Amino acid sequence: MKMVWLHCSETLAAEIGEILDAAGIEFYSVWRNVLGKDNRGNRTRWDDAVFPGKNWALQFLCSDETVEELKRRFDALNEDPYVKESGIAMYVAEAERVF
Repeated sequence: MKMVWLHCSETLAAEIGEILDAAGIEFYSVWRNVLGKDNRGNRTRWDDAVFPGKNWALQFLCSDETVEELKRRFDALNEDPYVKESGIAMYVAEAERVF
């Protein structure tokens, strides 16, 4: 089982939700209003006049096969210039449900 973290601009929430639903993700947690500092590019979001906007962080569990499917779907979504500029990051780690 894999634990997946997604970090993205809040403006991509609808697209992210559609992809997760289409991939059959049964349950995911969302942290809204996540602020982020980007020291390499222009994706800093502090929700102020200088760096407007906020991020979302999402977490869920899924199979290895679903991770591959999600990667394909997010790669396809990332071909859109707006999405590429807004940014999506996906992190995957091994997970074991113990309770």
